[in-house]
Amino acid sequence: MERIKQVRTNKSFTMLILIEETFHDIFSPLKFLICTILMLVYPLLLVLAPTSVDFSSIFIHHACSYIAVVLAFPLFFWTFGIILTSIIGISGSPLISEEVNTGTMLILISKPIKRYKIFLGKYIALFLYGLLLSFNALLLLGVISVLRYSGNIHHFIGIIPFLISVFLYAVVLTFIFVSITLSFSSIFKSPRNSSISIIFLVLISFIGFMVLRDLIHVDYQNLQLYHFDLGYHLANVYVLFIELFNAIPPSLGWQSTFAQLYSVFSYLGIVDPDQNINLGGLQKTNYYLPPVSLLIWVSIAILLLTYGVLSLQRREISS
Repeated sequence: MERIKQVRTNKSFTMLILIEETFHDIFSPLKFLICTILMLVYPLLLVLAPTSVDFSSIFIHHACSYIAVVLAFPLFFWTFGIILTSIIGISGSPLISEEVNTGTMLILISKPIKRYKIFLGKYIALFLYGLLLSFNALLLLGVISVLRYSGNIHHFIGIIPFLISVFLYAVVLTFIFVSITLSFSSIFKSPRNSSISIIFLVLISFIGFMVLRDLIHVDYQNLQLYHFDLGYHLANVYVLFIELFNAIPPSLGWQSTFAQLYSVFSYLGIVDPDQNINLGGLQKTNYYLPPVSLLIWVSIAILLLTYGVLSLQRREISS
């Protein structure tokens, strides 16, 4: 904090310095290590589980598909679902509300630095932190998975399209939840209230509707709850990125999980209408087209981001 005060009294203060200082506030080696372990724990439990597959005797394509199938759901639900979004929410909630409460924000705006620039600097720092966590977790998980199953460098090269598709999803998810987090930090006076709101949104998105869907079964579709199911829309976007890169071949191995828990797929197979041959994999429910699901989440993020900036602009800040 002392270093921050020294920088902020310097007339050469710039956006870059604000980003750097905010990043230092968020980042610490120990915290980064703990966050990485939390992000990896569930997928690693699945990777380290016993397998009967002999990777030395199967084609590289099949080996890469097996690894991707093992990782597909835990990456969506855990690593870039509950954990990353919660880390962003908890790390980002104090960035504005706490600085207003402690008087640090008053020092910033007295330079003068425009409030939207303060918001933008903190946004970029939190966004970069989320990307760093995502890249680090994916790289480690990819390396550990290949070492666990085969130690074959060709298998790692083969899963790169899958890793890229998941990372692009993580970029979008980070944008969405950084936007929501900083908007809440601007709106709420208490960092705790902001954090609780983010955690509640995360639990509703990844667990709440999943449990509700399991309880009501067929009524989910009849009541058209997919309109409001945030988890369905996120899963729809996740599958979109996987399909764009053809990162995992269509198969029951991973699609059935997203069918059961998030209703992205139905339990009907894909059949060639001319030859009546099952082509493998499941049909999509297509309650919403994947780009529309993406647009819904991005629109929510942009609207809240705009409201957050306006809230900070109108917020009374005094000593």
